[in-house]
Amino acid sequence: MGQYLIDNNVISSYFSEVFSEKAMDFLTEVIDLIPNISVITEIEAL
Repeated sequence: MGQYLIDNNVISSYFSEVFSEKAMDFLTEVIDLIPNISVITEIEAL
């Protein structure tokens, strides 16, 4: 699996469960294994 930079829109949609079940499974795997989140995104998410 490659590396992904996770954006604030993805984080908020993930927690709102807007994505399909397949996308949610994929994002759960990406977030658990390779959580690449920029400092700016962390601040936006707070």
